[in-house]
Amino acid sequence: MKRLLAVLLVTGFAGQAVAQTMTFQEVLLGRTIPLTVKMKDLDETWRRMNTSGLADGSNPAVVYRAMFSGQLSGGGFFTKGQTISIGNESYLVGYTIQGKPVDMSKMQMLMNRGAPTEPEKPTAQTLLGLALINVRSISNITDVRPFNLEAELTGVEAAGTEDEKHAQEINEASAKNLGKLAAAVTTYVNERKVLPLLTDVRTAEQELILCAGSKAVFLQPEMKKPYRPNPAVAGRKLSEFDKPDKVVVFYEAVPSGDGTRGVLFLDGHVDRLIEQQWKKLKESAKLP
Repeated sequence: MKRLLAVLLVTGFAGQAVAQTMTFQEVLLGRTIPLTVKMKDLDETWRRMNTSGLADGSNPAVVYRAMFSGQLSGGGFFTKGQTISIGNESYLVGYTIQGKPVDMSKMQMLMNRGAPTEPEKPTAQTLLGLALINVRSISNITDVRPFNLEAELTGVEAAGTEDEKHAQEINEASAKNLGKLAAAVTTYVNERKVLPLLTDVRTAEQELILCAGSKAVFLQPEMKKPYRPNPAVAGRKLSEFDKPDKVVVFYEAVPSGDGTRGVLFLDGHVDRLIEQQWKKLKESAKLP
């Protein structure tokens, strides 16, 4: 039922369109649905959102590849809510920023240092590649918002008040910290084949400080509260988790000024959850 509601949320702004039936060959030809579009081609009828439930978080190389291409968390999925049917499956049609080829030697060097580079900011000419998301594979649809070209190019979303702008800046800084913790965890797992001992705040910092490179990464911006680890994953192997996109690794100790809370998941993506979502997740995951 929740998945159905999520799909309705996305498709609602597109009107009462019926899913078009196509074959993969027709899709790959790109005659009906373009294989690429430019960032400047999108307008206010498009929506930007984040999805989870799609990444292979059990493979450290996949997580790093996503980091270098800017698709780990917040890379964005752009859609008008169109769906198509291929065989017995339904797909949400959208576009994502095309990642550049990864230099494997550079990736290995940065994995050893635990310091992925910042992804390049898009331009109006940035190409977006066609992406079809199997509706049944989506576990979460979050941060749905109207497309804003200026916000995409500058990385700063328009906010109505100074308080909202400030909260947004803090949220973005926190997302970067959580992303660096994701990199640190991935480096640790790559070297030791198990997850770090995230039994408590102090132990988590001791385990990851060499990979993270700075104590500031472990603190929620402005509040200076340490991110809380999930002790349930301490010392375990990634292969033990069937759905890493639903397993919490670190989370903000207190909500941000806008009432949302940042959460890092085992597949490397970061979500901001409203209080109701957070309470449900905390209870189901039995977080301290």
